[in-house]
Amino acid sequence: MTVEAIIEQLKPSTLISKKEFEILVHSIEPQYSERSIYWILSKLKHMGKLQSAGENGFFVLDDINTKPEYSYLHSDLMEEIIGKVEQEYPLVDFQVWELIQMNEFVNHQIARNVLFIEVENMLDESVFSMLSNAYNRVLLRPSSDIFYTYRDENVIVVQKLISEALKPVMGTHSCCLEKLLVDLFSKKLTGQLIQRAEYMTIYENAFDRYRIGEKRLFRYARRRNLEECIRGFINEKTQIQLLTEK
Repeated sequence: MTVEAIIEQLKPSTLISKKEFEILVHSIEPQYSERSIYWILSKLKHMGKLQSAGENGFFVLDDINTKPEYSYLHSDLMEEIIGKVEQEYPLVDFQVWELIQMNEFVNHQIARNVLFIEVENMLDESVFSMLSNAYNRVLLRPSSDIFYTYRDENVIVVQKLISEALKPVMGTHSCCLEKLLVDLFSKKLTGQLIQRAEYMTIYENAFDRYRIGEKRLFRYARRRNLEECIRGFINEKTQIQLLTEK
């Protein structure tokens, strides 16, 4: 089978350009079209055999350095909230995350949870009203002052979903890890909940444990005018070796 034959030709822990990959595929299947090559490339990335590196390159992973995609099992309360939003607004685009998700990455554990519901523009107020009728502590786009005035265990925060935000984890409404990492540097509430001293540990643990789409991360950071800030932080404050800079 073509995919298996290509995998056998890939050298683990090396970089391969898009052009080199095309040449490799054509050496095995000369008749393959550009669309077929793209399909194979996507399949190998999904299998965890390739990871994007730079504009037109890929890093070849092996069984040792292959890392899982990030996923998170939400609390019962968050699952309940997701169900309510889906039932009342089946077509609304929304994503969720919980502050305690970051306990996997930080040194000092977060004791009080915050549940974030990020909703597409124009519908955030409607979702807020619906959730306010079901739960006691729901805040709509709060400033940091308002948030800390009314903060309580399991406070629910409804925010606008940033336009062109990264897609959620496949098959879920959960924010992907790349989005969470970028949003830490936001000047909005999201970037004010965790001490900056924890950021180095968060980034190093995230990159060490999970497969991070660097192109996706920096593309989203660019949309939020944070690319230079985050790239500088990674290079200057962490031990992370970016594949996009190899």
